[in-house]
Amino acid sequence: MPHPNGGRGNTFPTAHNFAQAFAHVGRGAVRFNSTTGEPITATTSFAADRVTPTITFEGVNSRHGNVCADCWGFRQNCSGTRIGHCVEPLDKVVP
Repeated sequence: MPHPNGGRGNTFPTAHNFAQAFAHVGRGAVRFNSTTGEPITATTSFAADRVTPTITFEGVNSRHGNVCADCWGFRQNCSGTRIGHCVEPLDKVVP
């Protein structure tokens, strides 16, 4: 994973920054529905460099990808995976 190379595509406003979301998810897996209605579980992880913190999104039967601070708020993550459908609703459940 080439994190952190920055996000791609359109951006959207977020109420929380990546550090706030990472801290919230780091307290325990967070479950929510994606913007497409699929149940998603978010967990914390690290990129392949084992230094860059990421939030990983898992669906019922598939992995949706992950997001780092540099691609938070973008529709596509650093490696071009569409991730906005998971980031946007996660941002809404962060207190």
